[in-house]
Amino acid sequence: MTTVQGDLAGFMDSTSIRTGDDWPSALAESLAACRVFVPLYSPRYFISPWCGREWTVFSRRQATGQSERRTGTPSAVVPALWSPVRDHQLPLCVRNVQYTHAELGQRYQEYGLYGLVKVSSFRADYQRAVLHLARRIVEVGETVAVEPGTQAHLQGAHDAFAPAPTLSAGPTLRITVAAGALGRLPERRSPLYYGPTPLHWNPYHPESAYPLVTLVANIVEGLNYRVVVRELDQEADLVDGPEILLLDRWVLRDPKQRARLRELDTGHRSSTGLVVPWNSADPDSGAGRHELAAAVDEALPRATSLQRQGGRAGALSIPDLGSFRALLPQVVEAAANSYLSSAGTARPGESTPRFKLGAAGPPSGAPPTWARPGL
Repeated sequence: MTTVQGDLAGFMDSTSIRTGDDWPSALAESLAACRVFVPLYSPRYFISPWCGREWTVFSRRQATGQSERRTGTPSAVVPALWSPVRDHQLPLCVRNVQYTHAELGQRYQEYGLYGLVKVSSFRADYQRAVLHLARRIVEVGETVAVEPGTQAHLQGAHDAFAPAPTLSAGPTLRITVAAGALGRLPERRSPLYYGPTPLHWNPYHPESAYPLVTLVANIVEGLNYRVVVRELDQEADLVDGPEILLLDRWVLRDPKQRARLRELDTGHRSSTGLVVPWNSADPDSGAGRHELAAAVDEALPRATSLQRQGGRAGALSIPDLGSFRALLPQVVEAAANSYLSSAGTARPGESTPRFKLGAAGPPSGAPPTWARPGL
């Protein structure tokens, strides 16, 4: 189909980066040089800040049509549907990019590539979709010229998928994720529980098929606040609301991450609830379990003390998905009520709202900040 050698045909951020590589630089180099950008659409893709930054960096490169047969604005983006995405989950910046075509088949649109590959009776549909996608990628590579890009620092790039700021007032809950990612795991740590960014961390694999942050958003969606998600490494403004810190204990083997967490603990707010999941079925958990648990206490003494004093010591070591679902609401409610207690006294005639599990969703007319994948 093309004369390009197999080992040079493409770059995939989850497989082309080896342990020890400078993965942000490798991604930036590929985004600056690639001829076609193939995003794998899924609900999870559009909640990833790193994927949003990759989109921004590639979209800065000017595309020019090289064929008279092509009409409209040329684009070197060829989306592949990994799993179905509802229209409301698509960020505004991608809604004008066509990602479904009749030749790809109806089942491709209904199930995505992941669904087709998982059902043996859909094998022909899978092969059909892959063939047409491959042809489309080759066609775009041959008929669209993309100017070389600059190796911009991905960390500083704008997240194209981030929701636009709103004037909506009201309580906000921030979920901060301190976790590993492929390409920057400790030596001999299994990659099974990780993805391209910390937001893809799934400690309860294979029992859970979704990133932990998605499960958290699902559990707390009944509370009356807006949700903001960030990685620990991201710069962030002060949050006007409670916060949940999801900690992957393995990051404590990284001196930089350990120092960052100590810094966070120094300014610890009582309205920040620490949650430390781990998986008792994880083969790596046995040997380092006690060492890593001690490292949590050493790096975050204030946060751990707060949980123990509040009778929530179990949140500092949650070994399975069932326990996580049971304990998280307790931590959320404690953090929310602590925030309300420290927020000041309500004005005369006004009652101070109380966070209540099972309450209604966001106030009418207030757009959500967290585009949660459907479970």
